[in-house]
Amino acid sequence: MIFMVTQWTPYNKTDEWFKVFQEVRGKFPSYIKKWQTFAVVDEERGIKGYNIIMVEKGKGDDAMIDIANILVPFWKIEGFSMKIEVLTGMRDAIKSLGKAL
Repeated sequence: MIFMVTQWTPYNKTDEWFKVFQEVRGKFPSYIKKWQTFAVVDEERGIKGYNIIMVEKGKGDDAMIDIANILVPFWKIEGFSMKIEVLTGMRDAIKSLGKAL
């Protein structure tokens, strides 16, 4: 399963964000196989981060809870916001259309 967490941090809160990031970095359960983070400047909302999280098959429910718990400390930052989405790989998306690759 693949999750995408999009987060926004106001420009004037990046020092707070970095402090929290240092505290939670690397505290992932073993079934989280890969967690990559990308960032881009969002003109109106600050720094926009994309987290692509690859999870071991069958661990989606556990991962949703653990990902949220890992990110809870960021919520104390004024103006921080986020959303969690489940991504579907192209092969599975095509299967849902009754097709195959």
